[in-house]
Amino acid sequence: MMSIQERLTSDLKEAMRAGDKVRVNAIRAARAALQAAQLEAAKQRFDAAVAAIEAEHAGDPAAIEAAKAAIAIDSHAPLSESEQEAVIAREIKRRRDAADIYHKAGRADLAAAEEAEIAVLSEYLPKMLGPEELRPLVAAVIAELGVSGPAAMGKVMPVLLERFKGKAENRLLSQVARELLSAS
Repeated sequence: MMSIQERLTSDLKEAMRAGDKVRVNAIRAARAALQAAQLEAAKQRFDAAVAAIEAEHAGDPAAIEAAKAAIAIDSHAPLSESEQEAVIAREIKRRRDAADIYHKAGRADLAAAEEAEIAVLSEYLPKMLGPEELRPLVAAVIAELGVSGPAAMGKVMPVLLERFKGKAENRLLSQVARELLSAS
């Protein structure tokens, strides 16, 4: 099975051949976000290695410099599948937030463009649970925790976010939980 990055590369070529500008723009933005995340991950690994070296050779500047020079971090090391999904999910959230702002500003054309990109990027994430599928699952979590009323949102949401990470949108989880807690 191809990784998200490989699928994006393949789909970019197809979209360019087809002349699908919306798809090309969305895929290019996603690839750029993945590349930035890859570089950020490499930077974090490097910073962690430097911190470990400085702790190990405290007080010996020559040894610290020699050890720093020997660090070999691959800035092109691929992200894990879950990391790639998280990057795509962040890109979708950014576009959803932008679309909301455009709707509020009366710019339906720009909102539609953002929503078109959301549709393209959503293809690269696993199928998310819908509200009808979530209701019984969220109700079971609420019953398991033994809470009721809207004030229990603070107790319910952390559990829901952990259990349904990558399986449902946080906004939808919150909406369903609020509905069910208000009814109880």
